[in-house]
Parts: sequence; C-alpha cells; structure tokens
Amino acid sequence: MTSGDDLPQPYFIAYFDEAGDPGIKTVTPIDPNGASEWFSVGCAVVRATNEPNLVDLIRSIKASIYSTQSPDLHFRDLVEHKKKPVCDALAASDCRMFVVVSNKKNMRKYRNPHAEAVSLHPNNWFYNYCIRVVLERLSEWCAARSILETGEPKHVKLVFSRRGGHSYRHVETYTHLLAKQSETGRIYQTARVPDFRVLDHRLIEVIDHNKSAGCQIADVVASSFFQAANAGTKRWNTEYAEALKPRIASNKFGYSNFGVTLLPWRNWSLNLTDAQKKVFRFYGYFI
Repeated sequence: MTSGDDLPQPYFIAYFDEAGDPGIKTVTPIDPNGASEWFSVGCAVVRATNEPNLVDLIRSIKASIYSTQSPDLHFRDLVEHKKKPVCDALAASDCRMFVVVSNKKNMRKYRNPHAEAVSLHPNNWFYNYCIRVVLERLSEWCAARSILETGEPKHVKLVFSRRGGHSYRHVETYTHLLAKQSETGRIYQTARVPDFRVLDHRLIEVIDHNKSAGCQIADVVASSFFQAANAGTKRWNTEYAEALKPRIASNKFGYSNFGVTLLPWRNWSLNLTDAQKKVFRFYGYFI
C-alpha cells in the first residue's frame, strides 16, 4: 500500500490487531446473536531496528509454553494456563503497547455522519474511529520518544493484521483525510489530534497474522484486554492484561486514556459491573 521514492524511513513500526466484533447495529447482550459487547484494538510498537528480532521472540515464547505445532501465536486459542507466561514474557520485551477498549451497548445503532463521511464507507467508521484514537496516543508517544532519542520527530510505519470484513484501503484514505483536515484546521474532535509529523498515509501495510510476529504481539494485547473486560464469561480473567503493565505506554498522567483507553468517553454512564471495571481501575480509571 506504499509507493513512491520519497517515502520517509520509519524509525518505529506499530503493529495492530483486534479482538471482538466492531459491528454496532446489534450488540450483545441487548440483541440475541448481536455483535460482541466489547471491541478492542491492540497496538505494539518497536523501533524499526528491532523488527528482525520479533520472529525469534515469538518463537522462544512458543517454545517456552510447548506450543510449537502451529507457526504463529493466537492468544485466544491458548489454554488458560499458558496465557499468563506469554504475557509475562512480552512484559519483559523491548516494545511499547497501546490498547483501546470499547463497550458498545451505548453505541447500538448509533451513527456518526462526520466520521462516516471521512471513512468513505458507513460500515467502517467505528473501526476507523478506534484506530484514530490509538493513532492520537501512539503518534504522541512516537514523536516525544524520537525527539528525545534523535532530536527530531521520526515516522512510524503502521502494520495491520488482515481480518475479513475490513477495507484497509479505507484506513489509508481515512488517515490521509485526517492529515488534510488537520492542515486546514477542519478536523473534527480537536481535543486530541494525531501528530502527523510522524504519520504518513503511505506507510501502511496489511499482512496476514501468521506472517507477522509483531501483529501476533498486538493480538496478545487486544485479546488479553478483551478477555479482561468480558466479565460474566467462563474465561473472564484480568491477570493477563494486568501482567502487560510494564510495557503499557504511559504519560505524566498515568496509563488511563493513553496506554489504555476506555470508550465511550462518558464511561461513567456505562453502568458497568465491578468485575467489568476491574482492569480499567487497575490502569488508573476512576469508574
């Protein structure tokens, strides 16, 4: 999805994967057979120079839990007693993690005409919006870190794990349009804006999950928080998401609304159970 000879050299590579269903037309538990109540997008970012080491990292993690039959790592397919060791190993790795977790009950059948217009397709706007929220925080972190390390903001390449039902071309177009809107001062929701000094819509790649060790790390992030939010299910467990804390991004205010972001914004109105709130309280939310 990239072209041209003038592409900036990425200093960072950010990998994305998701857990749950981004659909909001029908939502469990309100609607029988509706889309999942929760949706999460996980992101793992590494320095580009560290990318070659990720394959060996995943291989060593799989070997440590005696999971070598398949070439890739799927967190949700692991038996429960193997999930915590995986998260502990990634918590000691050289990467930084972000996650956006959305409870969709309040968004059932909701439409956002502005976001739909920017997304170019009404079925992509919610997914793209979640990506935008990650990009706001990811780009802020990448800009600050690269300035600290090199004296100037450096670009980050975005790598998405391919999932059925998404038009990743629309992610590229959406990112490009956001950049144009930011330049002209016409961007909606200005409380936080992606830092386009480090983003370039041409630095986007889509790859199959089993071909990207980085996307498999992002899968662990997305799936562990999805499992932590889904209280009331047999597999509900917050310790996996909590174990990732050493690698979760933070700013001067902490982890909440930066490394870990809970949607919708008026999260106090969600009427969540104490079990559903547990992982978010662990990361600093007062809900």
